[in-house]
Amino acid sequence: MITITLDARRSQDQLNLLALPPQKRKRLVWRAAAELKKLAARHVRQQQDPNGQPWAPRKRGKRKMLRGLPKLLEIHAPGQDVAELGFKRGTMNVHAGVIANTHQKGHTYQVTAASRRRIASSEGSKLKPATKAQARKLRELGFKRPGARKGSYRSASLGWITGNLNYAQAGLLIRKLKDEPVKTSWEIELPARPFLGANAKQREQAFARALQSIDYGWDVNKQEMKGK
Repeated sequence: MITITLDARRSQDQLNLLALPPQKRKRLVWRAAAELKKLAARHVRQQQDPNGQPWAPRKRGKRKMLRGLPKLLEIHAPGQDVAELGFKRGTMNVHAGVIANTHQKGHTYQVTAASRRRIASSEGSKLKPATKAQARKLRELGFKRPGARKGSYRSASLGWITGNLNYAQAGLLIRKLKDEPVKTSWEIELPARPFLGANAKQREQAFARALQSIDYGWDVNKQEMKGK
């Protein structure tokens, strides 16, 4: 959650803001929160943090990440000079705010083999076919399929593996061919991919736009309102 507070202790300009009618001050913090909401969407669109640094890439694939989270941001105004950005629950099993916080800060999960088996069972791993990644791994490990003659074997193509083995079978064969000690638990690290918040320049621009939107723009330089 992000809190936007109208703080009048730092400068004469901010003291002048307190002279605004209460309703206009409320609109100001609301508009500032709306600007930060737009920034969050921009960071996700550009796949970078508030300082312009690219996020850690996916381990597999190039599909963009976290695209649905900015749509679930909503603005609350619990007080006169404070507005908050929070998340709706969304349609996922886990609250969107929990998911956002996990990606914002990063997280390390402790996973057990038993929990993975339960998940695989619930997802119907015996029904879905082996993946192309599994097929490539099996070929790399030297897997061979039965040949036409009894007792003979031949190289298995990617198509044969995905067409004749299911996900669970392929996983079992990979573990056997690798001939490594069976792990009972391991860690999965999710890198931080921050998208909430703003750097100093972005905060100034957001505040300038918020001021302009409530017709308090007599001392706002247009240059301050321009994006990057």
